[in-house]
Amino acid sequence: MISNMKKSKKYLIIILILITIIFASLSFLYVKRINNYIYITQFEPTTSRQMMGYGIKTVNGKIIIIDGGTKEDSQQLEDYIMKNGQKVDAWFITHPHSDHAGAFETISQNKNIEIDKIYMSITNKEWYIENEPSRKTDIDDFFEVVENEDIKAKIIEPQIGDIIKIDNIKAEILGIKNTEITTNAINNSSMVIKMQINNKKVLFLGDTGKESSEKLIKNFKNKLKADIVQVAHHGQNGATEELYKIVKPQICLWPTPTWLWNNDSTGVEDSGPWKTKETRKWIENLHVKQNYVAKDGTQTIKIF
Repeated sequence: MISNMKKSKKYLIIILILITIIFASLSFLYVKRINNYIYITQFEPTTSRQMMGYGIKTVNGKIIIIDGGTKEDSQQLEDYIMKNGQKVDAWFITHPHSDHAGAFETISQNKNIEIDKIYMSITNKEWYIENEPSRKTDIDDFFEVVENEDIKAKIIEPQIGDIIKIDNIKAEILGIKNTEITTNAINNSSMVIKMQINNKKVLFLGDTGKESSEKLIKNFKNKLKADIVQVAHHGQNGATEELYKIVKPQICLWPTPTWLWNNDSTGVEDSGPWKTKETRKWIENLHVKQNYVAKDGTQTIKIF
């Protein structure tokens, strides 16, 4: 009888140990799954202007910023960075238009925020002013910042095909400055970045235009397929329909304010000269599952 009780007690202990091991294993897998999430935030415009800004938080809390928006948008981006550790591990500037680089110009001067690496593909200041003289003030402001010695030391100019690893994210550079293209010059010199984020491929086009779309297709047709795409030039007069057909996204990120989404220049829909409705139709024809539009506010996507 005593022997049987000892055996029962022994079996009970073994069962309890097994249950503990199984529970611990399941807990570990659950925590690992939670920790494997990566978050992409698309920021809303804080003024009536168009802008483009994205923040990416990696599994280990590293922060990647793509563009950031205008100087007026800098406060919301600064709040995001401060909330997530006060450090930007990688800042990508697609091109120096003020609706993309303005927030960077402001935040880079904030001594409470550390910026580790800055990735941009830029040519000399004179080229920008020669090809878009109306942007002279914006270009002067941009170069005043990037020619500062402290900022200059952090700038890395990637080349086509470069792979940049930040935590478990891999960013491949598919497009850099196109100084031979002088039509829509600065937009067509947008840096194009394809990221592998967990199981998703995400393509950031900046303000890629018709001419740079053709160059991308010629050089990287087999690499352009992506699950998520940032719609070029705020959704209008940017990348070509052919490029979107090749990308064939499931999700589109639109850095697009309400007036541009509705082609509204006077308070009446379709009163403007913009081609957003045309791009919207292209995307609709591709049966995209989800559209995240900046006009609807700041939104965060969880990728696992």
